Amino acid sequence: MSKEIDIEDLGEFLDGIVVVTQKPKCKSVMQKIVEDTKEQINTGFQQGISPTGSKWPALKQPRPPHRNQNNKPLLDTYKLQESVTEKTAGHLETVSDEGLTLGTYVEYASTHQEGSGLIPQRQFLGFNEKVTHSATTKVADSVIQQIDKL
Repeated sequence: MSKEIDIEDLGEFLDGIVVVTQKPKCKSVMQKIVEDTKEQINTGFQQGISPTGSKWPALKQPRPPHRNQNNKPLLDTYKLQESVTEKTAGHLETVSDEGLTLGTYVEYASTHQEGSGLIPQRQFLGFNEKVTHSATTKVADSVIQQIDKL
């Protein structure tokens, strides 16, 4: 005695897999990735490193006495760091099933991110390898869970 199943019998299930893989519902996963990225960015500001681990150029001269004396680049007022990692003025954050955006509207952000003239590049936005790997794993796990529910 035997039973058969052919690919046509799996049509609805396979159609479901196509839908899940093309348009997965990953908003909650994306929110976790945003939080991981904010943590990575905070660490970068405190350690003076880019998301890829490159050390930022030091300040060319100490700050004046009336300013923050920690002499860490980009941490005079903390405005730039907070605008990326906290919901403060200039903060840019969107999260959807399809992806995420994290950034800042602070007017001098791109000058430091890219460098300009006498101001050296001190990249603070981006995704390090750990966050990228974690994001890939989390999205893949979410897609598998969605397929399991079909």
